[in-house]
Amino acid sequence: MTYIKVLSLALLVAADAFVSPPSHQRRSIAVGASTVTPPSTSSSSKTEEEFIDVAKDFIDNPSPDKMADDFVFRGPVIGPLCKKDYVATLTSMSAGGKAGFDSAFPDLQSDVFGFTVDPIEPNRVWYFVRSNGTFTGPFDSPTAGRLEPTGAKYISPPEARSILIDNEGKVKYQSVGYSMDRFTGDTTNGKAAVFGLYEVMGQPLDDTIGSWKMVALQWLTSVLPDSLEIPKSYSKKEDLPSWWTDDRMGAQK
Repeated sequence: MTYIKVLSLALLVAADAFVSPPSHQRRSIAVGASTVTPPSTSSSSKTEEEFIDVAKDFIDNPSPDKMADDFVFRGPVIGPLCKKDYVATLTSMSAGGKAGFDSAFPDLQSDVFGFTVDPIEPNRVWYFVRSNGTFTGPFDSPTAGRLEPTGAKYISPPEARSILIDNEGKVKYQSVGYSMDRFTGDTTNGKAAVFGLYEVMGQPLDDTIGSWKMVALQWLTSVLPDSLEIPKSYSKKEDLPSWWTDDRMGAQK
């Protein structure tokens, strides 16, 4: 169960630094139909810059107040998580007073860049993340106890993320953790986000899509009682909003 807890926490690192997005031609974009979200019923419109500003604001401060009630989080092997389960997972990461990633990687920096609006889903903002740091502090692992620093360098591969914004300016969907080039200056064996951090600390986690071990472990946590307060790898189907129609859960291929 502790292994599942680690998996549930993976990919949920908030970016803490970013550069200005490239300039775009300013034009008004009506929020319309999307392959991820149902057709819009609002007449509101936003410019590309306004969509990007909403995305940047959420990255800088991912408050639940900025999420739509029908928010969904998804990574390659984690999710879909509804808003309730996503917030509960974030809360569990900061609980207990144990040494976390801030302690283990005190110089951790995530450079966020390349903000652009999707030409097919005009209310979706894509961006890239490159992270680096040094394992110079202790870390309390849910599976291995206290990990002592080794001085190992963390250099992540480029990672693609996206944020979908609804007509009220709320974040409806976030995707993270998609490694773009595992050969580019990386010390994580091509793993992105928190999976990369664990790799550098000598505690590799399986991030393989379709891995039967991962699928089985995630299924196990899905059927355990909620009273155990184990963070979820994905939400129950009945807890997901109706607009989310993809049946694949967690690492299922």
